[in-house]
Amino acid sequence: MIFPQWTLGNIILYGYLAFLTLAIVPMELRGMAMMEYSKFRTSKGISSRTGMLLIYGLPLLALLAGASTYLTQPAPYQIVVFAALFGHFIKRTLEVLFLHKYSGPMNPYTAILIACFYSLTAFLPVYLNRQPLMQEPDALAYVGLVLFVVSEGLNFLHHRILSNLRRDTMEYVVPRGALFEWVVCPHFLFEIVAWLGLFLLFRHLAMFLFFAFMAAYLTGRSLRTLRWYREKFADFPPDRKAIVPFVL
Repeated sequence: MIFPQWTLGNIILYGYLAFLTLAIVPMELRGMAMMEYSKFRTSKGISSRTGMLLIYGLPLLALLAGASTYLTQPAPYQIVVFAALFGHFIKRTLEVLFLHKYSGPMNPYTAILIACFYSLTAFLPVYLNRQPLMQEPDALAYVGLVLFVVSEGLNFLHHRILSNLRRDTMEYVVPRGALFEWVVCPHFLFEIVAWLGLFLLFRHLAMFLFFAFMAAYLTGRSLRTLRWYREKFADFPPDRKAIVPFVL
């Protein structure tokens, strides 16, 4: 793993990311993270579609800004790293526009907060990649790329299942199909694995901390979601887990 030069600025930045990673699970489980969207949305706010477009659209601009110095003549490895991150955020943007169905508003503070953090996750790796880790992707990078692509596909599959559940109603129902038979948030599981793939592709401390944060946050969010389902539906399957089948 590649570490940054330990300047004061880097110590503050990476220390803050490490703190967020450690703090996000208890904050999310206690409802203190202020991530008010989806099932935990507020009664007033901006359109959820507008908020989600901000969350996933702003990082696309951050990607272009971070890679602007080398996009005209990129090395193969720079292309792969940029394309993977661009693919993740453009996929999520297209899902917001054409797949997901939203039933309520979003807290605008939540949208801005997440958009800024996701923009950092997009900008920092491609900015650091001005001096690429390698000229050509090695075997581990290809493993990470395959893991990323497969996980993004499975994430989309489960997003589509959720969308189809709202074909005839905007009310929440117990999700069924694929890994929803075992966990309530399989789409979170595959997003975590996709970020693991990104870390294997770009083995910098920054990407490790982004992966660790996503794993911690989405795990906490899935545990809170499981609790929500159990409270809302009396017939909710008692053996269904939060995010990892048969385990968690």
